[in-house]
Amino acid sequence: MIQKKNLGNAGEFYVLAQLAQRGFVAGKTDDGQTLIDVIATEPETLQTVNIQVKTTSSTAKVSRWIMSSKNELVFDSLWYVLVRLTDPDHLPSFYVFHSNEIGPWLQADHVGWLAGDPSRKDSKVRNFRPTGEELAERENAWDRMFGQAGSGS
Repeated sequence: MIQKKNLGNAGEFYVLAQLAQRGFVAGKTDDGQTLIDVIATEPETLQTVNIQVKTTSSTAKVSRWIMSSKNELVFDSLWYVLVRLTDPDHLPSFYVFHSNEIGPWLQADHVGWLAGDPSRKDSKVRNFRPTGEELAERENAWDRMFGQAGSGS
């Protein structure tokens, strides 16, 4: 089983490779403290986006990506690439979401989770569970980040 740190690193490097293959200039940040894992630039327009990479493995029982309360924040230039790793001999799946799609979803889901059982204690952990339809619409939708930066649509 892949360790959590290796899982995250694998996802980030796969995203960097995908961006480079598509002609974008991208670099990995190393601080681990901010919402930004990758900064990518479209070389002709110099448009830049900030990317948070979240990675899960295909061994997960449900399609979910573990996040935190900080992922409820919404920024015009913040995008998420959700990575689902499969076996090492196959490329993972990539799903592109804008922060204005993930942040409000996480807030509403967490409020509902807390309200579902009065004995539940608040936590910083959040689970993003997009529907199959949402995943299908956003699979390999890399152009969303640069074609419509900030719009989230």
